[in-house]
Amino acid sequence: MKMANAKGEAVYYNIVEKNGKLQYVVKGIGDTVVLGRDRQKRKSRIFTQEAQAERFLERNGFRTAY
Repeated sequence: MKMANAKGEAVYYNIVEKNGKLQYVVKGIGDTVVLGRDRQKRKSRIFTQEAQAERFLERNGFRTAY
């Protein structure tokens, strides 16, 4: 699902299965960077719990883009 925030940054949010477990991936689109655990700038970030991924998206202002 494509999401965007008020700053014009955009990310993809996908749920994938890897090694029999669900993982939640937030991947930056274009020049958008996703902050890692220690605020390092990355192109993507993987969460093992859905609540953590959704909270990250909410905290950074990402909403579903149409």
